[in-house]
Amino acid sequence: MTRVIRRNERLVWAAVVAALATSASWLAVISIALLARAKGFDAPAVLAAGRALVRAAWLMVRHGAAIVPLALLVPGLGVLFVRALRGDRALNGETRHA
Repeated sequence: MTRVIRRNERLVWAAVVAALATSASWLAVISIALLARAKGFDAPAVLAAGRALVRAAWLMVRHGAAIVPLALLVPGLGVLFVRALRGDRALNGETRHA
């Protein structure tokens, strides 16, 4: 195995471990919250306000998702327009001198 393949394999395993650790921590937090609710623990006002803010942010993301393709398309078309005006010099690896 070459050093590059080993390095890439280690990076992949590190990403997998990080993803699993993140998922496990979220599951633990959700389980603790459900147990606390089942035992009759009342959430403080700060937690209720935080939940309201998270819900509002989620609604903004959900309703704003329709504009995402347009928001990505406009800058992409701008880049293509600039490249068309500039020519293929930079794309072919030629150096531009001012």
